[in-house]
Amino acid sequence: MLQKVDIHLTDHCNLNCKGCTHFSPLAEKFFLDIDDFERDLTRLSELSKGDVGEMFLLGGEPLLHPEIVDFFPIARNLFPNTKLVVITNGILLPQQDERFWKACKRYNIQLWVSDYTLNIDYKSAEAKAREHGVFLGYTSVAKDEQNRKLWTKYKLDLEGKQYWVNSFRRCAIKNCATLKKGKLYTCCTLAHIEHFNKYFGTNLEISEFDYVDIYKADSWESVLNAMVKPVPFCRYCKPGEFERCFWEPSKKEISEWS
Repeated sequence: MLQKVDIHLTDHCNLNCKGCTHFSPLAEKFFLDIDDFERDLTRLSELSKGDVGEMFLLGGEPLLHPEIVDFFPIARNLFPNTKLVVITNGILLPQQDERFWKACKRYNIQLWVSDYTLNIDYKSAEAKAREHGVFLGYTSVAKDEQNRKLWTKYKLDLEGKQYWVNSFRRCAIKNCATLKKGKLYTCCTLAHIEHFNKYFGTNLEISEFDYVDIYKADSWESVLNAMVKPVPFCRYCKPGEFERCFWEPSKKEISEWS
């Protein structure tokens, strides 16, 4: 079984987090096309026979997508037994209409909020969730005595000189399989490095050996095997050189990621 797969409904975000591993501060506005979503999930369901443990709909900030509710029945119909989760910063949750909350309930969509210790009306969202019988939880958040969110920044080697097998072995985010444009990647950094490359004019190269094209895969077993193996792109990652810090807004400087 593929334990978890991430899918970006948007790449951009209404927060601006320093060192974001999804590169959302650098991303241009992007909304996933619902037909592309259905096509890719149909193929994934065919390969896996619907046997995926969890599916995270995230971003960026997924609640920025004006059609977010329309993704729910597609995901649920194709993956009836999968745990479906929307990962959100919660800023827009209090503004969601009845259709959103009823769809979460009908299609058994869980809401997980990343608490950024900002002035966000979480209580209002919690009340709406209770009213409609929707699960709302919070992702694990480490804070100090002053209620500041502790943050981990992972570092890139822009020259790609790391031994990629060791990088994979030591990686903390290698189990974040990400589906994007018909391709399955072993982590979010690899899947979204295009934003980093475009913004900074770098060329951290993705080859045909760095992902699985789900339309060319001949079996689910081959997909699963690929998701637990290092790929050449791992040479750009320095998992042993992460930085502990406090959350703060990004200045969009390359040093935040390298």
